[in-house]
Amino acid sequence: MKKVNNYRNSFTEVYEILEHLEETEYNKIPTKVIDAIFQNRNAQYSYSLEDDIELRKQKMLPETKAILFNLFRDYLSTPEQKEKIVRIQMEERRRNELRKQRLYGINVFKN
Repeated sequence: MKKVNNYRNSFTEVYEILEHLEETEYNKIPTKVIDAIFQNRNAQYSYSLEDDIELRKQKMLPETKAILFNLFRDYLSTPEQKEKIVRIQMEERRRNELRKQRLYGINVFKN
């Protein structure tokens, strides 16, 4: 149950952070995505940003960081940034697959 609460709390944190974006950045995120974040947040959980601390140093749940990363990759990054992120993620998946093959002697994702 704690994991579910973490996700609901992280949606609360993400929603609060999105509310602080500049309007041009905020508008890059599809309304349906923002609505889903709003609908799935924990309304009883309180989260606020500290004005004198930059975002990357704010206290937030690991799930919040993951959601923010995906929002950045999918909607806020430049094409060059997105390409680099996707390339890094593909390389990481390849390394993980090789590690699994060495550990277990099988290809877990083989078609």
